[in-house]
Amino acid sequence: MRLLHLSDLHLCSNSETVIYGVNPYENLQRAIRKIQSIEKPIDLCVVTGDISNDGSKESYELADMLLSSLPFPIFVTNGNHDNYHNLVDVQHHKICFQHELTFQGIEFVFLNSVAIAEDGSNRSKGMLSTSEIDRLTRLSFLDKPAIIIMHHPVLSSGSWMDRRILINRELFLSIVNTTPQIIAVLSGHNHCSSKNYVNHCFYSTSPSVSTTYSKNLSPYEEAFTPGFDLLCINGSTISVENTIDF
Repeated sequence: MRLLHLSDLHLCSNSETVIYGVNPYENLQRAIRKIQSIEKPIDLCVVTGDISNDGSKESYELADMLLSSLPFPIFVTNGNHDNYHNLVDVQHHKICFQHELTFQGIEFVFLNSVAIAEDGSNRSKGMLSTSEIDRLTRLSFLDKPAIIIMHHPVLSSGSWMDRRILINRELFLSIVNTTPQIIAVLSGHNHCSSKNYVNHCFYSTSPSVSTTYSKNLSPYEEAFTPGFDLLCINGSTISVENTIDF
């Protein structure tokens, strides 16, 4: 299976909106043109959250319209910039939002890692609720490989980005380390690519399609290195075929 991993589109209700010197709408158009130029067929695409920057229904309609030009199925999860209800309620023609998907013998599990603050707003840091942890734990009963799709990264980068990652990551890691069915965890949020193995599991954070950061730059300083990942899955083995800049 060839899997396209996109993240952090950050579309706004107005396609002309610029964020940190970047127009997310134009960046997604560029990404799509790059994807369309890839000769070898892609089987499936996952988007690890922050489809929207402002959570508006219009931003999800724009995402759906642009991504409709791609020929393969596209499944998404929500991020901290997303409005969960708007993402779910908007009538999509292309992008799909669901909790689990079995595709070519792989179980894709979409976890909601968005933490809610006391005022009801989404926090930047992630947190898996008890119910999401229970879903993760139940994967030990699977009879097939599983890939976790979630917005917030789990592993520390040793930089300013660590203040944005999953709060209950030690619990998450302890479960994954004892669940051999989980072969990979795909995330976004950091707007910066990282790839690591912890025991049997591959952890991959995709670069952002919109604004991009670097652990070597100041916090939220624009790096202007948008991109996406193309992964290859063969049975229970997963590898990065290419990280593509555009």
